[in-house]
Amino acid sequence: MQKGVEEVPYGFIKHIESEGYSKETVLSYRKVLNLFIIYLNSIYPEGKEPYEINPSDIKNYLSNQLQDGKKISTLNKELGILKTWFNYLWERDIVKVDPAVKIKRLKTTDSLKIDITYEDIQLLLPKVLSNPSYQPIRKVIFLLATKGLKTSDFRFTKDDILISEKNNEIEIPLSNRKLILKDQEADHFLEYYNSTLFNGSDFVFITNKSKEGPVAIEVMSILTHLRAISNDYLPNFDIQLTLVNMRRALISYLYTKKKLSIQQIAAELGIEEQSAANYLNKLGK
Repeated sequence: MQKGVEEVPYGFIKHIESEGYSKETVLSYRKVLNLFIIYLNSIYPEGKEPYEINPSDIKNYLSNQLQDGKKISTLNKELGILKTWFNYLWERDIVKVDPAVKIKRLKTTDSLKIDITYEDIQLLLPKVLSNPSYQPIRKVIFLLATKGLKTSDFRFTKDDILISEKNNEIEIPLSNRKLILKDQEADHFLEYYNSTLFNGSDFVFITNKSKEGPVAIEVMSILTHLRAISNDYLPNFDIQLTLVNMRRALISYLYTKKKLSIQQIAAELGIEEQSAANYLNKLGK
């Protein structure tokens, strides 16, 4: 699957049409598989053929979609579609090993829980930013995670950044909102940003791949930094910080402590009002 190619290859769509799948089902299969291909193309600039896809690619895709706000029930349907596609490829010897066959459905829960409060996260922030052993990237990933960023939000380019030295302010345009960093937060971001100017990529945050070189940052790179912070500062907590539980904590805080409305929370995080309502409903708010 070459870079830029987003149509489902190897005749799969024609196959399910010939099997009598309804138009609606065919459309849903096409949509999910195209999203998966677009995701792979965003991670692997040179593209990745089906026989090169491994279970981690599928799991990372599902994790990325979960952090972007998709429901577990929706992701389980998408996993079922991916399993059908890879089984089709395996039966035709296009892939020697089916990378999806052993991937289990995600466990659903009726409610979400708050692993750590946003107040605790706020207490961590100055400690993380002042830690002399931390590289600037770790500090800035945590800083942006406290703002409720998803994995996809970290994939902005250097040209996207607006720097106001006069006001000591950084503006980061995200997909559905603008993030403003001021004063000390702006200083930390600028220190890291300047260190990336010659990293060989247009992206501010990157993951270095052994074969492809620098690509837009992947979720596991972010989690590596958050886990290190968890181990250093939360040894007595039975949790590991993730973008998901930090985002949940922020949403709960905005609603219960800051008394923001669902509409205001949606605007603050750049999400749909229904998504904000769903989060709060599952958090029991």
